Amino acid sequence: MSSLPLPDNSAAPLVLLAGAVPDSAADLLREAHYRVRRVESGAALLRLARGERSPRLILLGETVADQTGLGLLSRLQDDAATRAIPVLFVAGGGEADEEQALALGARDCLNLPLRPLVLLARVQAQLRLAALSVR
Repeated sequence: MSSLPLPDNSAAPLVLLAGAVPDSAADLLREAHYRVRRVESGAALLRLARGERSPRLILLGETVADQTGLGLLSRLQDDAATRAIPVLFVAGGGEADEEQALALGARDCLNLPLRPLVLLARVQAQLRLAALSVR
């Protein structure tokens, strides 16, 4: 049985995980051949998002260290350098947070506990949409 060659991981999309996003999400995305980087502070999130090799997608939890995910989402959307990066907001299940995240510019919301197939489908859909908007 021959196996297909794996894609060059350096060309794989970088997904940034910030805050209260479960480790299982990082593991699942790595298994799906995404590059994953976790940040533990809002300052690191903003710095990496503005960087030369910015992420193609951000999974943003409700809290990131001492900042709220909604506050960071607002800052990402207010900055011309980061507003085009799709953000999936990871909520603990509150409808108000989902509605506020969508109103602030999140492309989609995921509720905890994360469901693996839903997570992968939403990540893939947002990356495809982002690729179409660049063309």
